[in-house]
Amino acid sequence: MKKLTILGSAAAEGIPAMFCNCRVCADAWKNGGKDIRMRTAYKLNEHVRVDFGPDTMAQEFKYRLHSENLRHLFITHSHEDHFYPWLLDYRMPGFSIVPEDSVLNIYGNPGVMDAINVHFAKHRCDYGKFRLNPVLITAFEPVELPEEDMTFYPMHANHMPTEKPMIYAIRYEDKWILIANDTGVFPEEDWNFLAEKKFRFDLVISDCTGGIQDNRNGHMSGKFVLETKQRLEAMGCIDGRTRYVVNHFSHNGRATHAELEAHYNPYGIEVGFDGMELEL
Repeated sequence: MKKLTILGSAAAEGIPAMFCNCRVCADAWKNGGKDIRMRTAYKLNEHVRVDFGPDTMAQEFKYRLHSENLRHLFITHSHEDHFYPWLLDYRMPGFSIVPEDSVLNIYGNPGVMDAINVHFAKHRCDYGKFRLNPVLITAFEPVELPEEDMTFYPMHANHMPTEKPMIYAIRYEDKWILIANDTGVFPEEDWNFLAEKKFRFDLVISDCTGGIQDNRNGHMSGKFVLETKQRLEAMGCIDGRTRYVVNHFSHNGRATHAELEAHYNPYGIEVGFDGMELEL
């Protein structure tokens, strides 16, 4: 059975956020469980993940990820809660034993490539030493992973205009996934691309940074989550068989996990949490 694992479900601050004593953070300390959220990332299988933030090592231990098996890492954008290149330093000889043929491909937009180059400039960008292969990707141009039977279709997020972050439509064997966190309401070029490709998704993961509030630019939440779902339905991209999950929550969204479920479950929307396994 194919599945996607949500390794983290929080926005940049995590929940509970450091230094914060708001109601949501206080309730997270009290409730534990699904109210404790690390920064957002996903595992598709042993070889493929999306995003690589500062909580990666904690996620490695908690979910027994065995990063020595990782071969393909797709980054949405260069914000440090989604890409934390310092952890890649430990692929250097002396820190870890990485076979010569164990290359980690890192896919990202020009901003991600710049972040990699700036970080590894201290090593003269000698990526061979780290068994790394940075790969520049372009929106709407597919990336094929034949050995995984996957295809990634990058699209533009409505999030960080100076960099043009990515969201991803993914073919995973005979299943289709849309990972669309760190975006507000999709740009029209994305809607046009979805209409042209006629994707029908088995799983959609939608941004919901603002919790139950109504946000649409940079991030998405509230009524705009519902409007996006309705538009995907009208286009035929999703139907009654599609699992629709909201994820990437900020404590500033003013909602606990139970409150998010009470708000979204009546619309057929599930609420993501750390460690959630979504079977396809």
